[in-house]
Amino acid sequence: MTRFRYIKHGVKRKHGIIEGILPLLEQISEIEGVEKIIPALISYSHSRGTRHPELRFQRETPSGFKLLAHSKRSIQEIFVVVEWSKKEEVKDKLLKDFF
Repeated sequence: MTRFRYIKHGVKRKHGIIEGILPLLEQISEIEGVEKIIPALISYSHSRGTRHPELRFQRETPSGFKLLAHSKRSIQEIFVVVEWSKKEEVKDKLLKDFF
């Protein structure tokens, strides 16, 4: 099926992913209720950034959550798609374990 062509371990890999963030995204994809993770736009920061890759919670979306991944001089938007019935459970788990 072409629908799942670029998804591996719950993370869409058709486009680039900034350095060091993939293991964190794979951990998030293992949370019960997470359907898929879609890395999106990569921006470059003029500031020094962070030494170690980190995720920051930005906001809720109709289908889940928007995160920001920071690594060195790069920032990437990450969309987490979750089951509607488990949205609050996933949010609590994300805030407790990753932020």
